[in-house]
Amino acid sequence: MEEEINKIKKAGNWISAIFLGNTRELIARIDERTNFIANDLKDIKPKIDDIFPKVDILWKDKIAPSHSPRQLNDRGKSILEKSGIKEIVDAKKEKLLQIVKEKGATNPYDAERIIFSIMADLPIHCPDIMDRLKTGAFNSGESIETILFAGGIYLRNLIFSDLGFKIEELDKPKI
Repeated sequence: MEEEINKIKKAGNWISAIFLGNTRELIARIDERTNFIANDLKDIKPKIDDIFPKVDILWKDKIAPSHSPRQLNDRGKSILEKSGIKEIVDAKKEKLLQIVKEKGATNPYDAERIIFSIMADLPIHCPDIMDRLKTGAFNSGESIETILFAGGIYLRNLIFSDLGFKIEELDKPKI
């Protein structure tokens, strides 16, 4: 039985060689090249991971320069108004403040990070605002991510004292 299977395999190999001809060889070469590309990408990925945080900082600097603490510049204030994120944050202030308090920040630095994180996830916390965010992105000509970042700075300034912190404390080093 096993001998018959081996004969069938050999016959199949011959038949595929006859019908496929060079195609089989081409497939083997493509497979080799794909492996080379995959290895090259493994070398590139760590370099790309180093670049993304720098790109993130660049777009944020366009609406809120990186002086500590970040504050919205004229463009950021315009986004805040045109996008409608200010109204959304004002309407959801109490809910967002409660979520921030639940995270239990013990210092201004952590509180700011929590606020920005919650704003980045605002569609998860408040799914009813997604259409408003999309309309705001269209109206302001910005991405939803940018709108949420501007809203995060606005929210931070709005609730920081409710958390027991002062904006000026963000300049102080973490101990």
